[in-house]
Amino acid sequence: MLAAKEEQLRAFQEEMCALKENLLADEKEPCLPQRSAPKDNCKMHRENDQIMSNMEQWAKEQKIANEKLGNKLREQVKYIAKLTGEKESSVLFYTRTKKHSHSHVIDTPSVLEQHIC
Repeated sequence: MLAAKEEQLRAFQEEMCALKENLLADEKEPCLPQRSAPKDNCKMHRENDQIMSNMEQWAKEQKIANEKLGNKLREQVKYIAKLTGEKESSVLFYTRTKKHSHSHVIDTPSVLEQHIC
């Protein structure tokens, strides 16, 4: 999931760079009155600026979200490692206890065996 988010972030960053290049190219052309609607051209510049601002904000938010997700994943990995260690310790303790208890068992006849004989 984190890798998919990072790939999406990279794609948006590439798109953002392309939009910046287009914006810089458009800025080289002055917003002077022309026969075709000059206000439309300036309006497009403002819209491009707004889009760029929105994309930069989104990219920052995604970066923060990805960092939080990465931290949570690291915490979960540590917790899983801790639980695995505890499980292995418990199994080892159980195995030792079981072996130890079997080695101390004294062969004594059961109550039934005493009455039968």
